[in-house]
Amino acid sequence: MSRVLLFWLSLATLALAEPKVVLISLDGLRPEFYLDSRWPAPCLQSLCRQGASARAVTSVFPSITYANHTSLITGVSPSRHGIDCNVDFDWETGPTPGWNWEASRIQAPTLWDLARRGKLTTAAFSWPVSVGARVDYLVPEIFSVPGANVGTTEELLRQTSTPGLLEDIQQQSGLPFPLTFADWDNWLPAAVGYTWRTYKPRLTLIHMLNLDWTQHRFGPDSPETREAVAQLDAALAKIVEQIDLRDTTLMVVGDHGFLGVQSILAPNRLFHDRGWIVSQNGKIKSWKVYARSNGGSAAIYCKDPELLPQVRKLLQQRGVGRWTILEREELDRRRTFPRASLAISVAPGLALGQSVDGPFETPTERPLGQHGHLPELLPTGWIVVGPGVEAGLDLGSRSLLEVAPSVGKVLRLDCSSMEGSPLELLP
Repeated sequence: MSRVLLFWLSLATLALAEPKVVLISLDGLRPEFYLDSRWPAPCLQSLCRQGASARAVTSVFPSITYANHTSLITGVSPSRHGIDCNVDFDWETGPTPGWNWEASRIQAPTLWDLARRGKLTTAAFSWPVSVGARVDYLVPEIFSVPGANVGTTEELLRQTSTPGLLEDIQQQSGLPFPLTFADWDNWLPAAVGYTWRTYKPRLTLIHMLNLDWTQHRFGPDSPETREAVAQLDAALAKIVEQIDLRDTTLMVVGDHGFLGVQSILAPNRLFHDRGWIVSQNGKIKSWKVYARSNGGSAAIYCKDPELLPQVRKLLQQRGVGRWTILEREELDRRRTFPRASLAISVAPGLALGQSVDGPFETPTERPLGQHGHLPELLPTGWIVVGPGVEAGLDLGSRSLLEVAPSVGKVLRLDCSSMEGSPLELLP
């Protein structure tokens, strides 16, 4: 048989193969990590050369992990999917210690829902808002928070993962259970590899965490962040080497970028001083106006509409050079914070805290990092590698809402519920 005939038979075989997608989220991914060779990320930079990559991806607002990861798997904005903050909030009592862990809180069809309808098997590892998700092979994201749940993070994960999956992974890998974010990222290649070899899911979702944690605590351009990029890239390479890119489309995405922080503001202190928040020993007893912080932004809730002019005036007076005010019309345009009267997004160098009776402004002891701001201030990234994807293609500037419909296009799912459009380059 001639080589030419073998070549065409090989192409025909691949065309008949069932397509697969691996969607890997690198929390806190910034485009410069793969566009600038001065960063220690050889795997990311190699993927960039092998496939198509964006120079900037605009997140949804607020530019935080849970809102954007839910948009990544629904293709819709926070007002539609219902996850506009990482943590819980009670309209009567204010903030609570729990997080938006449960998939039942998502109010729009997810990729795992659409895959199930199409009878495709799925797997997910540490994906936000996935506890209880109808995923075939699931290790969700949940962690121990005093006052919100009972048990260690390991105990919670064993309770909420697909029965027996964690135990099988641990037995096969021989690795100790990960205790830190860096450990978790290094544990993922073995966990994912075992699941692929054993169950062969058509859609795999993976969330890698340590880069976000490090940038928060040491700043986006710190030596510690450079080390975290190198560690993450090495773990990513171990995952990538297990993927057959002849029949699998790999998408490496971020959820938000990062900005440096030198000072933290507490807008709730302003409301406390006006008597709109009543507290005792630092805990809220009652409130009429509250700023629900998302790091670089806050939704402003006002129980009494008659107070709104005073709230707006106060924010305008104290926000000069500090924050931008987003009126309700702008929030509707951005499809976010459906119950908020207003929102604020702080300038680069600043972040927002939740304190109600501490100082209004507190300089940080050392550089920190934050996100949550208007997404145009801190773009994230996206790389696509796989069948039919042109090597070295520049995708320019994209929207995060294009990711889910692009995954759906490859897997031939019905994505009519989504706001964005798929990439045209995909077959």
